[in-house]
Amino acid sequence: MAQRSEASADRPLTLDAGLWASFLNARDDNAFLTSWLALLLTRIPGATCGVLMQADAQRGALVPAAIAPDPRRDLGIFQEVIEKVARSGRPAVLGDGPVHCAYPVRIDDQPLAWVVAVALEDPAQGQTALRELHWAAGWLNSKAWQAFADEQAGQLARAGVALDLLALMGEQRRPEAAAMAVVNELQSVMNADQIAIGMIVRRHSAPRIRLLAISYSAWFRKRSRVAEGLETAMEEAYDQRAAVAVPSLPTTERAIAFAHRDYVAESRMEVILSVPLLDQEGPVGVISAARRSDTPFTEEDRRLLEAVAALIGPVLELKRRNRRWFGGRIRDALTQGLGVLLGPRRLSWKLLALAVLGLGVAAATVQGPFRIGADAVVRGEVVRAAAAPFNGFIESAAVRAGDEVAAGDELARLDSADLELERLRWSSERDRLKAELRDAQAQHKRAQIAFLEAQIAQAEAKLALARTQLERTHIRSPIDGRVVSGDLSQRLGAPVQLGEVLFEIAPLRAFRLDIFVDERDMRYVEDGQAGQLALTGRPDHPLPFEITRITPVAQVRNNVNTFRVEARLKQVPEGLRPGMEGVAKIDVGEELLVWVWSRRLIDWLRETAWTWQP
Repeated sequence: MAQRSEASADRPLTLDAGLWASFLNARDDNAFLTSWLALLLTRIPGATCGVLMQADAQRGALVPAAIAPDPRRDLGIFQEVIEKVARSGRPAVLGDGPVHCAYPVRIDDQPLAWVVAVALEDPAQGQTALRELHWAAGWLNSKAWQAFADEQAGQLARAGVALDLLALMGEQRRPEAAAMAVVNELQSVMNADQIAIGMIVRRHSAPRIRLLAISYSAWFRKRSRVAEGLETAMEEAYDQRAAVAVPSLPTTERAIAFAHRDYVAESRMEVILSVPLLDQEGPVGVISAARRSDTPFTEEDRRLLEAVAALIGPVLELKRRNRRWFGGRIRDALTQGLGVLLGPRRLSWKLLALAVLGLGVAAATVQGPFRIGADAVVRGEVVRAAAAPFNGFIESAAVRAGDEVAAGDELARLDSADLELERLRWSSERDRLKAELRDAQAQHKRAQIAFLEAQIAQAEAKLALARTQLERTHIRSPIDGRVVSGDLSQRLGAPVQLGEVLFEIAPLRAFRLDIFVDERDMRYVEDGQAGQLALTGRPDHPLPFEITRITPVAQVRNNVNTFRVEARLKQVPEGLRPGMEGVAKIDVGEELLVWVWSRRLIDWLRETAWTWQP
């Protein structure tokens, strides 16, 4: 008997009219695929059995979707050819006696969707079998595209319902009215007997669900047993962040539904479906649908309810937040902050809070250095000016700003042509008068002698003046130092006026520091205080200084009223130049750190209070 049944199992299949009826009238995917495979085997000469393997995305492997003609048939004979097709993605035929051929089926350009494997008695029928498999694969593609089209149509329908409900919500300002409009409209769409929406309160600390609206119920007892049971069921879905259904759906089989079953047992409802409302921060509430009849909800109902929840959840939460008073918003902010600090997660925030708390305690109890910061400029201790001795023209310029000079070095020279002529004129005039004086002396003309002696004295004075002016055409440095201002190299031949400053020279190693202290800090500054200067060009080498003078004259710098404080540098490093700028810190003493950091704010508050005081 065993030999006879084994032999009958390997016989080729013949076409049966009932197969076409089963194929055309298939009610589900399993019946469709099984009848399709059976029809395919009848069209392949010498086919004894076949299997349809379907790709499972979750498992990442091929699983049997249909087996014909005997579902109990051992599929080990197809393992080698199926593995080869799965690796290569191309049709394959293996075997010398009984032949096993397999064909891959793809949907558009997607990865491998199905693999069809067939066992043949005649090896010569391999190409025929592949050809039939190729033509028959069109049914699978058609089935897949039909399922895709149905899914897209369902998504469009669900999106249309959700958008209509969203537009309906937009007409209401209060969250209760918006929720009531949604549940009333959704009840007829889902053919339900009750639609309810519950929103979360105290979201970040001990969250609880409170009913916001029940369909066609303008008022309901919030503390009734049924309402509390519904809120408990909603909290069950909220805690799991997933849909919960009674009776369960294929996608909700793993969800915990004890509270939902209790609600069904206590109320007049027979079935219930709950879906969480979500915003960008997580669940904000739950929407539930219930029926009194025993008609269970379907997967399509779940998808519709989830689509509606995805759109109305953020809008309801926004309306609820915008309706709160200012105190409620502060309370929520504080609650959220405490939830972050005291909750089980976000260790980094807890560490940051501890660090800030420790810093605050230290600032309120620990004293630290109190220093006043201000802009500072390095200047020469003495600045000597080289001015034009008379009106003239610049002939040459030997130095310019930045050059080092010694006392007596020539800085510039003025044009001396006119002065030289003036010297020659008075020299010849003096010689002429001396000649006349000798003639008068020879003739003993006393009156003329006295007159000529006076003229000679005048000529000699004029000559001395001309010689002095000629000497002063050479403008020389009065001291050893560095030229800090003045560049006449671009003004050769230009006129200068009497007393015009042409150069300024500062000593090389004698400097003073001008510190511009804000008037708000002047009460803390005294003569003799020390500090440090960090130059802009040398911030890594602070220079110590000591205050020598506080000037009583104010001046505005950067829109701030300041007073100039003079200081003496205790160290003069190499390369220090007049005009260098930096930031000076004046050491005042020791004070509480919290006062040091907040003194400006305290002064501002006092000034503001005094301004507004009647």
